[in-house]
Amino acid sequence: MPFRSGAITYRRFSVTGDVPNLLDSKVFDALREHALGELEPIKPGETHVGWTAGRHLFDRAFDYERVGFGSGMMIGFRADSVRVPPEIKKAYIAMAEDARVQASKDGSGSYLPKTAKKEAREDALRRIDDEITEGRYRRPKHAPLWWDFSKSTLYAAISADTEVQALRRLMVDSLGMTIAPRTAGTLALDIIAAKGRTNDYDDLRAEPLSSAPPEIELAREDGSRASPDRPELPWTANEPQDFLGNLFLFWLWWHCDAREGLVETADGEVSILIDKTLDLECAWGFTGRTSLRGDAPTRRAETARAVQLGKWPRKIGLTLSSFGRVWECTLQGDRFEVSGLKLPKPEDKPQSLRAAVEERLDSFATFDAALMSLYQTFIEERCSRSWDSRRAEMRAWVSELGATRKMITVGV
Repeated sequence: MPFRSGAITYRRFSVTGDVPNLLDSKVFDALREHALGELEPIKPGETHVGWTAGRHLFDRAFDYERVGFGSGMMIGFRADSVRVPPEIKKAYIAMAEDARVQASKDGSGSYLPKTAKKEAREDALRRIDDEITEGRYRRPKHAPLWWDFSKSTLYAAISADTEVQALRRLMVDSLGMTIAPRTAGTLALDIIAAKGRTNDYDDLRAEPLSSAPPEIELAREDGSRASPDRPELPWTANEPQDFLGNLFLFWLWWHCDAREGLVETADGEVSILIDKTLDLECAWGFTGRTSLRGDAPTRRAETARAVQLGKWPRKIGLTLSSFGRVWECTLQGDRFEVSGLKLPKPEDKPQSLRAAVEERLDSFATFDAALMSLYQTFIEERCSRSWDSRRAEMRAWVSELGATRKMITVGV
């Protein structure tokens, strides 16, 4: 129940269509019609998807008091599948064969009749089917969703492409709504389009902030060579402009070092700190990944070497302070995916469970607004004439990492 309690993990999705009226019972009827029961029949290879009322896997109490909160709706997405471990299947077949072994007539040993092998397999499969019917081997996944009608945005802990496609189909079939993931690239397009400058979006290209790795001199299998002046960021192959999310992480890192972690946005000052988590990956696809955990990962000597040899940040541990509140999370730049978001405790104890959820949603909305304000500030700077100067500052900063301050060396 991430939005109701505990740490929150989410991706954001835009929602298109007529906003549901939570005072209309037809909305809840549609959710009930597309909900999953407790143990509906399912076969290996199938995936059944449906709604829940959000509190737990079998919650089907769809009504305003349960799912309606302020400007939106909190429900759950459930996907059930069955996976029988191959070792179980082999064991059941072997046991069924053992039960059919016969002694040879001449007393020389035992053997398995030819017809018995097929019968044993059929018995084993029937046994597995019976166990599936009883609920064994079922792999349910439950992802709570927060759908903010005021922002036409849905927040959900759904990451895999197959799950995104399943959620998209369920939204269309049940509510007539369509959704689309908002990654760093598409979010940037939203920001730029709001300024009426969509042409700028197509012109954005990844630019190196360090020298390319030495391996770039090697030819690929097809004989082609990578450009030292054009990082390819292989993880953004499907959405090239998602590189902006990784550059955003670089920009935040630079602010931590050069500006004491203070960023002035249109909505006020935001304070940031990078700690606990830092994942780097070669922007040219040659030297792999570097993952660092623990205190001050950006201050380690190996971090400086990795960045200076062409690695870009993929994921950071981020502490964000704004509007008198402090949040901690992990942010993956290209997908703009937040994980492990810890909300600050309320100053006063909520008077009811509903009040507690509403307090959490308010805190979550404040965090998300601060994060998006940071990203908007970055995108506006990236598309401005001042970017060449900022990029030069960041390149100089990268080249000086490890020399401008005491670095931490961690022993193996």
